[in-house]
Amino acid sequence: MKKLPIKSYANSSKQEKIVGTMAEESAMRKQGWIRTGCNAFDGKNKSSQPMSFWTEQDVLEYIKRYNLRICSVYGEIQADKNGCLFCTGCKRTGCMFCAFGIHLEKGETRFQQLARTHPRQYDYCINGGQWIDNPDYDPALSNRPDELGWVEWNPKQIWVPSKQGLGMGNVFDMVNEIYGKEIMRYK
Repeated sequence: MKKLPIKSYANSSKQEKIVGTMAEESAMRKQGWIRTGCNAFDGKNKSSQPMSFWTEQDVLEYIKRYNLRICSVYGEIQADKNGCLFCTGCKRTGCMFCAFGIHLEKGETRFQQLARTHPRQYDYCINGGQWIDNPDYDPALSNRPDELGWVEWNPKQIWVPSKQGLGMGNVFDMVNEIYGKEIMRYK
């Protein structure tokens, strides 16, 4: 949803991509910035990240200083008692049904918030789904280690979305059963 379209556009337009990522957002982005700075034009994946050295505080200060409009999901920009700026709404946004990192969220998780703010989308995400026979199932392959010692995963049945929804609640429940009831908080 992000990388393939920008790569396709860059290839078809013969223009290099400009992205708004910041080095402070992840260790991998920080290492990339240390290696190439704001512009990486020598490697295979050419790009420019002119905001790499900005921090979240820089962005919020810029928005506040120049009275720029921001999407309502972020709420308002306010300062805490130490003068650090923050958004009263969502801190970050992304794909509505993405569960990446939910196990690390403190307080209300994005799925609990989704249940409150978008009940129809929450219902579609959490409910539905079904087990079906795996069309690629081969008992000879099941639980057979490969050359690296990994066990090949080839179950008899696989979980798939249905017309009623994605069924992520079932998946979250399975993860909670294995790792503990509070790992994937979505209710």
